[in-house]
Amino acid sequence: MLKSKIYGVALCVAAFGMSSGSALAADALSIGIVESISGPAAAYGDAHHKGTQLAFEEINKAGGFNGKPIEFHVEDDRSDPAAGINAAKKLITQRKVDAIVGSSASLVTIAFSKENEKYKVPLMNGMAGSPTVTEQGYKYTWRINMTDRLMDEKIAEHFFTKYGKKKFAFLVENSEYGKPPTKAAAEKLKSLGAEVTTYEEYNRGETDFKAQLSKIKDTNPEVIFVHGYYTEGSIIARQIKELGIDVQLIVNQGQGVPKFMELAGDAAEGVVFPTTWLPGLDHARSKHFEEAFEAKYNAEPDAFAAGTYDAVYVVLEAAKLGGGNSPAQIQAGFGKMKGFDSLLGAIDFDEKNQNNGQVRLATFSGGKIIPLK
Repeated sequence: MLKSKIYGVALCVAAFGMSSGSALAADALSIGIVESISGPAAAYGDAHHKGTQLAFEEINKAGGFNGKPIEFHVEDDRSDPAAGINAAKKLITQRKVDAIVGSSASLVTIAFSKENEKYKVPLMNGMAGSPTVTEQGYKYTWRINMTDRLMDEKIAEHFFTKYGKKKFAFLVENSEYGKPPTKAAAEKLKSLGAEVTTYEEYNRGETDFKAQLSKIKDTNPEVIFVHGYYTEGSIIARQIKELGIDVQLIVNQGQGVPKFMELAGDAAEGVVFPTTWLPGLDHARSKHFEEAFEAKYNAEPDAFAAGTYDAVYVVLEAAKLGGGNSPAQIQAGFGKMKGFDSLLGAIDFDEKNQNNGQVRLATFSGGKIIPLK
């Protein structure tokens, strides 16, 4: 790891593989970041990093917490659950962080959140979607992103009720990331009177999906719902087009990112997905975030950048509500939080520490992410 660097006395900026704050006051608020800098979820990690760093810069420019700059330490989970566990352990036992933000990779978060529970250090998750994240019974795991279960159910119901689609096929990653939300969506569709023509699975890392897609084609669906990572999902989109399957393709929020468009090419056009945030919303906080992000990175932000940006602000708000920056005070602050105006909607945690938010529907159109009309 590169040696720590501190820039000035009021602002510390951490880059990939860098930590900050060793020379700062011992009682400064210290936040650990677990993100997928490398590996198959690196596009999520890139958005995660940009969102969190923008938040840190804004907060420290405004005076930090209790007049002291916030410290932040970044660890790469390499898109791997085992690496995520090691990253969390390092942040908690060596860096002595007061809270952790991350990861956008669901399976990584599910794996390392047990360390937060063990050491009683709160974890704020901004964008991991698997319902399992907040269904493990952990007191110290909190999430502002909605679950993929709710989002998958919402978009499936929308296409049944508004567009009159009656026949749905599923092709999902064989994991705790892909199966729980889509099984719930499939049951929702059946309860509405729709037909689930087939439910197929694949393993992460596969590149040839033509056997599953041929089977799906034979069932004549009107909609194919693919839930997984953009790495496989973009290939599936291309192969659907190659096989001449004329259907509406729906993907999960985790694939509703610019990287999907880059990898899928023309096959991304018209693909729809649920999301918790997208550019162009008529909301003061969203407008500020979008303008600040574009000014800093010369790029349009996505939901993953938005959710992780606000995860940092939610930790800061919890420290204020809890009366200090110790892990116990931040944990108490999360419990007191209600109505905080986040990019994902007003914060309202339930008994599982899961936020309720607003589902928005979006589509890829002309190389951009736009609202679904």
